[in-house]
Amino acid sequence: MKTVWVRHGQSEYNAKNLSTGWHDPELTELGVQQALAVAEQLKNKYPVIASVHCSDLRRSFYTARIIMSTCPWFEDVKVDSLLRERDYGDWSGKNKDEIYAELGERAFMNVRRGWNRAPENGESLKECADRVATFLKDLEETNLPHLIVCHGNTIRAASVVLGKNTAESVRDWEIGTGEFIEWDS
Repeated sequence: MKTVWVRHGQSEYNAKNLSTGWHDPELTELGVQQALAVAEQLKNKYPVIASVHCSDLRRSFYTARIIMSTCPWFEDVKVDSLLRERDYGDWSGKNKDEIYAELGERAFMNVRRGWNRAPENGESLKECADRVATFLKDLEETNLPHLIVCHGNTIRAASVVLGKNTAESVRDWEIGTGEFIEWDS
């Protein structure tokens, strides 16, 4: 099964270097432009798709809607909370540089990029991966690609679930806002 994963366009929090988690900021103008650019790339590459899915957070939903308004597909966007960004708990809305300064590099990176550690009152990347695995299990088998518009950590988690990364190697793997990646599973 082929999946095409799109990270939403830049959000207001991305622009301010804030941990977003389940907070729900708008796309910036750059984020809208990134969504339009990825839509053009996808339109040229995929004349037909099986389905379009996105998380229930507006930065993902609006990116998906922009893509759908540009592409020739007649599919509805299927909104699914299993595709939400990793819950950053008490880190949500806080500046990443300030969290780093407070905790130090090792503690900060063990939570931010580690597999099993969660911010206080948040979730680990492994817990996010468990949600993604549930989503993927219910995805219809088809020869056509599924388009999934979501978040950086959701895609990082998916990369482990799909065997493209390991719990260790995903620490150094990143996908930028408004970028996409294709995986066969």
